[in-house]
Amino acid sequence: MKFVLDDENCVAGFTNKFGGVSKGEFSSLNLALHVGDDKDKVLKNREILKNSLGVKKLIFMEQIHSDKVEILRLQNQILNQCDAVITNLKDVALCVMVADCVPVIFVDSEKRCTGVAHCGRVGIVKNLASKTLNLMQSEFSVKNVYIYVGPFIQPRCYEVGALDLNEFNKYKQNGKFDMKGALVDELNALGVENINFLDICTHCSDEYFSYRKDGKTGRFAGFVMLK
Repeated sequence: MKFVLDDENCVAGFTNKFGGVSKGEFSSLNLALHVGDDKDKVLKNREILKNSLGVKKLIFMEQIHSDKVEILRLQNQILNQCDAVITNLKDVALCVMVADCVPVIFVDSEKRCTGVAHCGRVGIVKNLASKTLNLMQSEFSVKNVYIYVGPFIQPRCYEVGALDLNEFNKYKQNGKFDMKGALVDELNALGVENINFLDICTHCSDEYFSYRKDGKTGRFAGFVMLK
């Protein structure tokens, strides 16, 4: 696990694939229920993460490669299907699951609210990061935000071939899509300056699940919690 923020007000970071109980292609800290892993093992893995963070509750989305953003207003709230969620609640950890897509964490500079977004190719093309930030601004009057971006598949490994990405074709070179470049330009256009990348390629690293590399595999997570 890599922590990108850990102070008296907030904790944020990214898990890897170690330290859990799942077996085989899901070994070992798979956090996703939808990939074919044993449900009890996934729930145990989530419990391991919850205990390691010392948090009351983990919030996982039912991610659908959309531009839908939800607001978590109650700890026991059932979220609609979405790919981003924001909250001003304390002691709940928002989680985003990935295995090549871009996990983005949003932290209000005044530590009053947080968010996570599942910015894969579809999310980037649909400007999900912008929609997440805009909702944080309208709901919680956020003025400045820190962005933390976890491991994802880097351009050298992300082949999309002849896929037409419309205005995002400018981020393609030799059939490979630069999600980092597209995301940085999107956030810079909104005036966001504090963007922090781990710059780890999931396809190249043995520490993270990669759908492109392995096919059937688990999911790791980005997480953020207000204390």
